[in-house]
Amino acid sequence: SISLLTHLKGIESFAFPKRRHHYAKQTHSMTFQRGQRLDRVDTQLTVEPTIIAGAIATAGAAAWWVSGSEEREKKAKYSEWEARERENQLERESLAYIEPKEQWTEEELKPYNGDDETGPILLAVKGDVFNVWKGRNFYGKGAEYNIMAGRD
Repeated sequence: SISLLTHLKGIESFAFPKRRHHYAKQTHSMTFQRGQRLDRVDTQLTVEPTIIAGAIATAGAAAWWVSGSEEREKKAKYSEWEARERENQLERESLAYIEPKEQWTEEELKPYNGDDETGPILLAVKGDVFNVWKGRNFYGKGAEYNIMAGRD
């Protein structure tokens, strides 16, 4: 609310009616010269607390939104990468698939020793055959357990 108080030299002070305005709080002191007499006018502008709180909340929300944009970009990029990775995984899985059989000979297992970068890797343990293509870093060409791939 605005209060305009006028103090006249030698005269009783009086106040104008209060009106609502939404400005930042400012205090001005002005001195006017009318003929031989000096008049002093004090004005004060004040703002409702809800307006100040709203402005602070808006500024805070804007700062939060701007500061989180980098995080949102990272999440979007990660989601894209994750979708591509799922597609690649499904493709690798289809390339590494081999029809199961009841009986495998040593000669049938040899081509699946991990030399093929995308194909299946078969490992037999006491007659049970396993497709270990997901462990390519262990059983693939040049890996530690490659010697066991394609054999029983």
